Amino acid sequence: MVRYAARHVALWLWAVALAALATGAGCSAAQTAAVAPALDGDQALLAPEAAAFAQAGIDPALVRCLPRQRWSTTLRGDARFTAGQILDELARLGVAIPDDKREAVRKQLVDTVFWRMVLTQILDGQMHNLGAARLGDHKNANGKPLLLVRTAFTPDPEAADSCVAGLVRAAGVRHIVNLYSGPMPTHALEASERKAVTAAGGSYYTARDDPHGNWREDLREDAGEARKAAMVAVADLIRTQILRPGGGAPKGSVHIHCGGGMHRTGMVFGVFERCVNGTPWPVVAEGYKRHVGWRSDAEPGGFEPANLQFIEHFDCSLVQAARP
Repeated sequence: MVRYAARHVALWLWAVALAALATGAGCSAAQTAAVAPALDGDQALLAPEAAAFAQAGIDPALVRCLPRQRWSTTLRGDARFTAGQILDELARLGVAIPDDKREAVRKQLVDTVFWRMVLTQILDGQMHNLGAARLGDHKNANGKPLLLVRTAFTPDPEAADSCVAGLVRAAGVRHIVNLYSGPMPTHALEASERKAVTAAGGSYYTARDDPHGNWREDLREDAGEARKAAMVAVADLIRTQILRPGGGAPKGSVHIHCGGGMHRTGMVFGVFERCVNGTPWPVVAEGYKRHVGWRSDAEPGGFEPANLQFIEHFDCSLVQAARP
């Protein structure tokens, strides 16, 4: 009986902790969208990105997405501290966790709290991480270039003043490529994104339904065979989801994102820039580093050198090759 009740107490404490984290910023994502400050300096669009919008005849202000990106170094420690508090409170209430299970429970708590905090920071912090490049040689009916737009997850996709709604309305996005397949609780956001773009006659892709969805995690674990497989996966994504979504020419601009718009998005976007747009390497490298929150070697943000090397050494012939 004690253990049965303990499970309910644990679930209640967990829900309270996560609710507190989700509202810890003092206002909802919808509220922060209305008061988001103007950005400049290292939070502004890079010059090539601003030029891409200009060439497409799109005012970035109408898109309602912010270029802001930040990398927190405290969230993992905060998650460990919060998980410890939850375990201490469970113990105070008499909830018994066997010694051989305690470390697994602690790790699960840390991961759950951490990913909830990360998502809250991305959404309530309005870290849209906006960027853009031309979508190869594709143009709209008016002869203006279509765009490949990049962001992180953004709040309230179906709201009229949201980033996603702005991308659909002002940037003509008709296909969204969601590269995220990790543990953050994003299923409701993904469903909302799908509704927002399909309501405009567009389409939606999610890595959760793709056998290649874990290519980045596999790449981290094995730089050998996994590297080749990751290149094939990224090339396939570019061909089938960016250049020819649904098997034909794009109906409009294409929007790609992952969780924070940094790593998966940065790698796919960087490969596209280098291999399809022929963008000079220094410009590609600068774009990757900016979007992971890199400020300097002393403040590298979320910069992962292996990801940049993946872009630099990517076999561009794979983008044109038939999938094996």
